[in-house]
Amino acid sequence: MSFERYLGMGGAGRGTFLGQDEGALIELPGWRLRIKVSASDTAGAMTLIEARMDGGHAGPAEHIHSGHDEAFFVIAGQLKFRIGDGYRTAVAGESVFASRGLAHGFSNPQSEEARYLVALTPSGYEFYFERLAGLIRKHGTMPSQEELVRLMAEHGTFLAAIVDSQSC
Repeated sequence: MSFERYLGMGGAGRGTFLGQDEGALIELPGWRLRIKVSASDTAGAMTLIEARMDGGHAGPAEHIHSGHDEAFFVIAGQLKFRIGDGYRTAVAGESVFASRGLAHGFSNPQSEEARYLVALTPSGYEFYFERLAGLIRKHGTMPSQEELVRLMAEHGTFLAAIVDSQSC
């Protein structure tokens, strides 16, 4: 459901209401992302994604974004985060922020599914996930490392140097 409102306050004058299983679904192996607030809802200012990551999922390669910030809120389960040169496990009710330019990554080393919200500001990175899902459908498997690095770069994302998590 969508709502149009008064535009005189400097905002887009839009609002939406989505139920639990509503919003565009992006499916990746062991990882499901549902777009709850999209770039078109916010005139490109923000995206909100509800995600589910299977237990034992390695998560995305540790990376750096040049064009957006990310704020994570764990709803259920646990996620292990790299933020800068440190590692920490976040549990339900905890949040993690990674600004653009900061090396970060996350995984679900537990056996149970993890659920979390992530806010991306400004919007746009959801299009990376859509393109990645399209490549997986096309090839029937994850793209090659070379193709993945190229796709990441097209969306202002670059692989980060690996940090030994045992020493942090």
